[in-house]
Amino acid sequence: MRKNDGAITFSVIGLGGRGSVYLNALEEDFKGSYALAAIAEPDKLKQAWAKERFGLSEDLIFDTDKEFLARERLSDVAIVSTQDKLHKDEVIKLLDKGYDIILEKPISTRLDEVMEIYGYARQYPHQVVVVCHVLRYTPFFNTIKRIIDSKELGNVVTIAHNENIGYYHFAHSYVRGPWNNALTSAPLAVTKSCHDFDILLYILGDKRANRIASFGGLSYFCKKNFDEGKMADYCMDCSIEQSCAYSALKIYSGKKIKSVVFDLSSVDKVRENLGSSRYGRCVFNCDNNVVDHQSTIIEFDDGITATFSLSAFTSKVNRTLKITCERGEIRAAEKPYVVEVSNFLTGETRALDLNIPGGGHGGGDKGFIMEFMRAYQKGEEPVSTLPQSIESHVMAFLAEKSRNAGGIPQSVSGFLAQYND
Repeated sequence: MRKNDGAITFSVIGLGGRGSVYLNALEEDFKGSYALAAIAEPDKLKQAWAKERFGLSEDLIFDTDKEFLARERLSDVAIVSTQDKLHKDEVIKLLDKGYDIILEKPISTRLDEVMEIYGYARQYPHQVVVVCHVLRYTPFFNTIKRIIDSKELGNVVTIAHNENIGYYHFAHSYVRGPWNNALTSAPLAVTKSCHDFDILLYILGDKRANRIASFGGLSYFCKKNFDEGKMADYCMDCSIEQSCAYSALKIYSGKKIKSVVFDLSSVDKVRENLGSSRYGRCVFNCDNNVVDHQSTIIEFDDGITATFSLSAFTSKVNRTLKITCERGEIRAAEKPYVVEVSNFLTGETRALDLNIPGGGHGGGDKGFIMEFMRAYQKGEEPVSTLPQSIESHVMAFLAEKSRNAGGIPQSVSGFLAQYND
């Protein structure tokens, strides 16, 4: 990574939810230390917002990534927050043009493309690709890592990590929404949980994953539960809508989902949009095929074992962990953020006060940008570079391979050995 003493220039490819989060974090905390050079975004309203807020001229606002990539390098850094399946071609072309890259996860929707990006990036040792594994930058997970690294409780023996997706969030994103089909997107373990595998690697430090096995499936949100006599293709036409927990009208008029593609300002507006939107469909009659629950076990170096369970069927949207060590245990949960440490030697249990800032991912979005800017300005390597992020993606894809093979264990270390010198 090159040292930069002046203002760092950024281009943003894809000014959706994630791209705008990083841009807003830069504007809030690094005004004067960064400059927006260009955007590539098809949405005219988002183009107008960027033009007004950042003073971009028309010739630096592009409708497509192809138009942007046809130009010579326009900035130091390119933020890639487009659809996941576009990442491979974009990253390769950006590297060829000399950009450093901030890449939204997942790296790609296919394992072969992930490894192709990894191999290609190694040809450019003086450029950096940083993957947005923002959980590494949260006070919550950094607190847990500090306790483990201190050896106060001895070595880690087991980890039980749960990702509670939330019933309404799952229905929105993974049944009705754009990440509902592994053929057009990627498996749930990749799109939703690659950074959960990453955080296991992060808190364990130098312990590598050796083997992985996984079980799960799509048990509830499927056509076998669609009653043609009572239900309808759209919730607005359903005779039992009022008794359904997954009613689109309940979810969106109750504003459980804050960021969607239509107007939530009134119940009438919600009704108007749900009649034809993909988000108004019956959860039992969609084109979804990703799992609604999955449990994975991982064997790490030194015999450490971890279980990772994800489920659609939770009231909260959060993560919980229990980490057992030789001389104590850590219990932790998000929202509210709690880390509780029990020491077998002293017999004491203490709850730690966490200073959790605002913003997405428990402060991780802002923390990620702050660490990137600090490292970039000093010419140092940030925490979640591409080589550091490959293993978590391999784990996610191999978990899905194991699940499809009936739980047959897959060798993570064996797979990675093919690509490492």
